[in-house]
Amino acid sequence: MTSVEILHIEGHFWQRLFEHLYTMSEEVTATQVPSQLPMIVDNPRDFLPASVGAADVTIAVNIHHDLLAELPSFVSERGGQALIAPREDPTWIRPGLMNQVTQDCVKLGIECAFPEPFCALQPNTPIVEQFCREYQVGCPQLEFVVTNGRISTARCLRSAPCGLTVWVAERLEGIEAGEALVEQAKVLHHSRPCLASMVMLPGMDDTLMHKSLDIFEDTVREALRAALADVGSGEGGRP
Repeated sequence: MTSVEILHIEGHFWQRLFEHLYTMSEEVTATQVPSQLPMIVDNPRDFLPASVGAADVTIAVNIHHDLLAELPSFVSERGGQALIAPREDPTWIRPGLMNQVTQDCVKLGIECAFPEPFCALQPNTPIVEQFCREYQVGCPQLEFVVTNGRISTARCLRSAPCGLTVWVAERLEGIEAGEALVEQAKVLHHSRPCLASMVMLPGMDDTLMHKSLDIFEDTVREALRAALADVGSGEGGRP
């Protein structure tokens, strides 16, 4: 199983992430780094524990920009293979820093991804793809079974890494298989709630919360369409 280390400061998002990934494997650890640091950190290695980077995949959650800039070297030196830095808020990682980290990862042979938000992750490299497959995370995917016009089974085939998709799926069974299902899923998406930012994205009239909701709504509609197609073909209602 792919080993994962979550590098974080504080807050709820990393906790959701850790709790969900840990249900899939005990090869998941979390390490906290200081949240209160100067604007410029001259020696970022002083604030990165020696163990950082040894896991197959390092996930950096809203850490100081100078610490993130140092991570490719840490990961390379300690045998790690991939770095994922989700952007649940546009302020977490600026575009210039993202470009710098990407270039450093390429030079060092480290895979990297900057999903915005994490549930938009589309694995395009081998280790990130392996991580997504083994932990069943990434861009969400659901499967419904419709019986007598209602959702009799809701399966989460791939969850948002924070576990929100699983949580919602568990609450969809018994709902009428139509627009009511889509609306209830959207309500549940806000109820846990999704932790993506409501800060407006630069140059776009939208937020990451709304982007996450759009991704999830598309997921629900696609699963519903497929389930209703099965019913129409005579396959609906199977156990």
